[in-house]
Amino acid sequence: MTDQLALAAALAWATGTVVAGLVSRWGPVDPPRDRGAHKAPTPTSGGLGIMAGTCAGLVLLASQLPKDHLAPLVALLGMALAMGVLGLIDDIFDLNARLKLGIHVALAITFAAAVAKIGVLPLAAGLDLPLLTIFSILGTALWIVVLVNGLNFIDGANGLAPGAAIIILAAIGLLAGQQGQSALSAVAIIVAAASLGFLPWNLPGGRVFQGDAGALFSGFLIAGLAVLMADPKVGGNLSPYPVVFASLPLLTDVFLTLLSRARRKQGLLTAHRDHLFQRWLLADPKRTHAGLSVRFWILTAAFAGLGVIAETTQVGSQAGLLALSILICVLLWRRWDRSLQA
Repeated sequence: MTDQLALAAALAWATGTVVAGLVSRWGPVDPPRDRGAHKAPTPTSGGLGIMAGTCAGLVLLASQLPKDHLAPLVALLGMALAMGVLGLIDDIFDLNARLKLGIHVALAITFAAAVAKIGVLPLAAGLDLPLLTIFSILGTALWIVVLVNGLNFIDGANGLAPGAAIIILAAIGLLAGQQGQSALSAVAIIVAAASLGFLPWNLPGGRVFQGDAGALFSGFLIAGLAVLMADPKVGGNLSPYPVVFASLPLLTDVFLTLLSRARRKQGLLTAHRDHLFQRWLLADPKRTHAGLSVRFWILTAAFAGLGVIAETTQVGSQAGLLALSILICVLLWRRWDRSLQA
């Protein structure tokens, strides 16, 4: 399957590149907004390239994928595409925030109830916490909604969110491949390849944004792959922790920024420029999107690597390492926040 996977990944990359280029010419245009970091009208919905590339690669590879547990992957892709279409509609018409969130929740609950869910949380070696079905479904849905919106929230600087998604997908592909989950690994690699096809259109230069179409599609796929990796009923044999580790930098900024806004009694669903990456860019005109994104990618890669190591070599210690990693992220965030306030 290795040769076919390479061809499928190449097709995904090429399709992502071509479609993103077409969107840069004829796609919807995102005007400058108070919440944004761009100052000129810019084409958006370049994430259609990621969606098209993923579909093209998976169609080419479909005959090579193991037939066991293939249905959950098809369901995940279908729901991710639905999220991407919702994002496209939002890119064009600017939908109501509560309506979008309601659809996110509905799709996430549907996935958790009908496809796969996190049923057990490993706490330590030999100590697992089984979850009642209702809490398993709600907890899984919460994870999906949080990651989808977290990736979308940080999608405000060229290359930042797409690059982070590629790194997380690469970690999933590596880990799933090592643990014999070849279908999950292949899907992650193909989505990453399609995202790589889009990325040069966004960084450098910001010629086209991925928009909600790309962020919602990628976010749902990443969150869903993490669940499939951990649900033994669909062939999963890992814990959900590695993807959580890799997502810590973006989730820390989202949660602490929203907490800060809540303390100031500001709307949590209102668009803003309070995220640390936005404030960092605005604080000095000499700072660049590339400089910011590379820093964030390095941080994401570091935590993704820690998650892979914790899963493969430190059996039973993932929860403790995750707690320590969360503390480190919070301290880093607070230090950065104070430096921007000085």
